Amino acid sequence: MKNRNWGLCSSAEWLRGSEPMRWRRVYPGRADQVRVARVFAATLFEGTGREEDVAVVVAELSTNAVRHSRSGEGRGWFGLEVTLAEIAYIAVTDLGGGCVPTIRSETPGCEPRVGGYGLLTVSKLALTMGVHGSPDDGFTVWADMDLRRHTQDGPEQQVALVS
Repeated sequence: MKNRNWGLCSSAEWLRGSEPMRWRRVYPGRADQVRVARVFAATLFEGTGREEDVAVVVAELSTNAVRHSRSGEGRGWFGLEVTLAEIAYIAVTDLGGGCVPTIRSETPGCEPRVGGYGLLTVSKLALTMGVHGSPDDGFTVWADMDLRRHTQDGPEQQVALVS
């Protein structure tokens, strides 16, 4: 779209503009805020057919931030970043202090020391996902979700773990 003044464009141009829609929110690092983040994200994706998948991804990533990092302590917080586009970006940033977020294997005997199956669930819903950061500065765990499909049925997802 050539017109950068959104007030001067048609409603169709405004709705389907070339710029992806982005949101960033910070939540207190408490378990009750996981639901708040989940509902917020699901509302943003309403009508895409992937609302529940996005809600699950946000809930899993937010829960991990609160349970496994300094985000869940005293004055802790976690951040949610969402970009709504054909390939949507969902990321949760924590305050660090824990282990490197790791996807649990489905193969018996290959499980990491801590955690359940949250990141494995995210990896099955996402087109690709990854982690960056450090225990000292905090981690951002992100997932790209393909909104062009309603279910993840295609080639195996890619996972990028970057420290």
